[in-house]
Amino acid sequence: MSQLINLRELELKAWKSVFQDGLWDIYLGLLLLAMAVQALLSDVGFPESSGMAVLIGLEVLAMLVLWAGKKFITVPRIGRVKFGPKRKTRLSWVMVILFISVLVGAGAFLVASALRSNRPEWLNAALFLPAAWVVNAMVVFSLGAYFLDFSRLYLVGVMYALAVPLDILFRKFADVDLSFVAFGAPAAVILIVGLVVFTRFLRDYPIPAEAASDGND
Repeated sequence: MSQLINLRELELKAWKSVFQDGLWDIYLGLLLLAMAVQALLSDVGFPESSGMAVLIGLEVLAMLVLWAGKKFITVPRIGRVKFGPKRKTRLSWVMVILFISVLVGAGAFLVASALRSNRPEWLNAALFLPAAWVVNAMVVFSLGAYFLDFSRLYLVGVMYALAVPLDILFRKFADVDLSFVAFGAPAAVILIVGLVVFTRFLRDYPIPAEAASDGND
């Protein structure tokens, strides 16, 4: 029995090692920062199509940062880990959650667009999309944190959820368009946390001497 418990603890430790390099935090922070950059370009009169191209380019860059970091920084330090059916099932659930999130986001956008011209009196269209954004972000990242045993995702969810309400508050009370700040400030928090975790990971897991010598040959 104790051996089974030890194996479970080892598997959980190996599972959590996937996120201890901070690269997922950095990746998610860069995605939100890309939205901030796109908002800034829109504010200064950048064409919408060009702004979307920049947004997509920055998101692709964020994916490359995650991939390269895992391949060239994480794997040489802690190796690759293969997980059993239980963990794979949890990953499958996360993929389902992300897919539903995309559907909810697209649906909210379409409904908000339709309501602009034909809105029921009881529905505040100005609050519909922000509310959908907040609920979607909190639910998706909270479920992701639960299924992945990745507690920092709760913080990421809060930061993502804050972006749109902050944007609305700036516009309403400061009478100024600070969308870049509204999205950029939460992105900066996520990135700082990710960089702190990443720096600690580099300190705690230096490249093994054998791997370093192989790379120099």
